[in-house]
Amino acid sequence: MVMDKRVCAMESNATDGKTIQSIETAFAIIEHIAETDRPSVSEIAAEVGCSRSTAHYHLKTLQQNRYVIRDTEGLRLGLRVARLGDLALRESDLHGIIEKNADDLAAETDAIAHVAVKEGEKMVWVYRSSDGKITDLQTEVGRETYVHCTAYGQAILAYMPEERVNALIERFGLPAITDQTITEADDLEEQLEVIREIGFAYSVGGFHREMSSIAAPIFDTTGTVVGTIGITNASKHINNPYKHAKARRFSDELPSHVQKAARIASDNLADL
Repeated sequence: MVMDKRVCAMESNATDGKTIQSIETAFAIIEHIAETDRPSVSEIAAEVGCSRSTAHYHLKTLQQNRYVIRDTEGLRLGLRVARLGDLALRESDLHGIIEKNADDLAAETDAIAHVAVKEGEKMVWVYRSSDGKITDLQTEVGRETYVHCTAYGQAILAYMPEERVNALIERFGLPAITDQTITEADDLEEQLEVIREIGFAYSVGGFHREMSSIAAPIFDTTGTVVGTIGITNASKHINNPYKHAKARRFSDELPSHVQKAARIASDNLADL
């Protein structure tokens, strides 16, 4: 079968590290619609950095394929996007074994429980327990965030090979999400050493100014870190657990619940 020359050219560009601008634009539009309440075409064009007519043509194609829906209230994502996300999550090793575990953790701690994995250079939330008390966390399933700014990401980084962590920092830096985000490599390494010593991560205000988190790593049968599970709550509800941890006095504290949940998740992976 003779392959279309245009397809060959696209594949060649991909292997050369080049990208296809129109596809990048389409994905940028989808992401902006996902993160914005019913944006207009003009708003999309301004955010994505293209002309209004270019945004219009991309939206027309996305609408024809039902990835974007225009109703009486404006533009929103179609359910086909949700289906793709669900299929992707089903490919995760953690799918089907962390939901009850996370819900139990949330009930035990009266906090929001999350499960996350590292994907590429970012961290992706793959599960969040139901809780209507906190609505502005931006931790919806499928949403990405920087790895260094949360206890969840730090719990993963602490058990990654040092050269991979350094390469990540060199390429993307440590951007500030809030004024409490760790932005210096030496400070991050010091934090990761503490995590390796006591087995869990704690962050306050790193990705949300008023929230704190405690998280622990999930390992596969080879001892490789594959994800993280933890809790998030208003900072006033989570005292600094490191003081107790260094004295080994946290058997009844929040970290013990988080570490137990991480062990259960790791054991469940071993049983697959």
